[in-house]
Amino acid sequence: MRESRLISDSVVAPMSATQDLGQLRIGLRHIRYVVVASECGSFRRAAQILGVEQSAISRRIREVEIEVGARIFRRHTGGVELTSFGRTFVHEVSAGARQIRSAIEQARAEADRRRELRIGVFGPITIGELPKIIGAFRRERPDVRLLFREAGMRELIQAVRRGQLDVSIVPDREPKGDCGLTPLWEEPVFLAMSEDDPLSETSMVEWADLHDRHFVVTNLPTGDFARDYLKRQIAALGRDLRVEQLPVTRESLMPIIAQGGVLTIAGSAHARSKLDGVTFRPIKDAILRYVAVHNKQPSKADIRRLLTLARSLSSADTG
Repeated sequence: MRESRLISDSVVAPMSATQDLGQLRIGLRHIRYVVVASECGSFRRAAQILGVEQSAISRRIREVEIEVGARIFRRHTGGVELTSFGRTFVHEVSAGARQIRSAIEQARAEADRRRELRIGVFGPITIGELPKIIGAFRRERPDVRLLFREAGMRELIQAVRRGQLDVSIVPDREPKGDCGLTPLWEEPVFLAMSEDDPLSETSMVEWADLHDRHFVVTNLPTGDFARDYLKRQIAALGRDLRVEQLPVTRESLMPIIAQGGVLTIAGSAHARSKLDGVTFRPIKDAILRYVAVHNKQPSKADIRRLLTLARSLSSADTG
């Protein structure tokens, strides 16, 4: 079979220095085969070292010779030896290989210095098992910088889809479509009320006790979620509910609750805290399930490790 380009012992058609790399038909594997064969003086021994068939070595090197338009090796019964052009070629590509290796090592070092995880959280970072998960991860990988972003659930999920966040911790409420989901923990929903409220005398409240009460929530994204959650629960009883959204933070909402007359719902983070004048009681059968939303195939090893820790710690707590 005739070859498409003439091959001689000298360069017939040298490549232009400005040739686009995308036009080249040879890659790093070809170069590796050339270098190893030159060191061994034999295609057979090179194949043994590289763990491939001898025919693969011969074919790849022939492709390089066709591409550059000159013979790199002179074949003889005892093996192969470099031509004069081959010696120059191997010297040049070896220097290039060292530059590539150096560039990769520098890139890895820079990536290690800049390792970070971008974590979206629906609610305070103190929600549920998150403090325990983050603490365990920090102890295991103290060199990884953790960047947190608190936002609404839809915004956090979209940020994961767009690659702006590595993972988001949200209540498992709506379909996540093309995202991966890792179940985390479950936690009860608490009713927050003043210490003087009649419901504070009970150990647990029911939704039926709450349909005629006045609820207040923030006008933040978590307040939107709380408003919709409350209305769904009461609507299931065939009742309506008054929910007022106030332009305050969650922290500012609690002193308003302490004054009496209004209620709100809270998660475990608030229920664990000691707030003057505020009492927390679990609501019967009210459970929030939290999940981690991420790419279906997380590329960063640090993300995979965080998810593994999260699954382990969450299941240990519920097991």
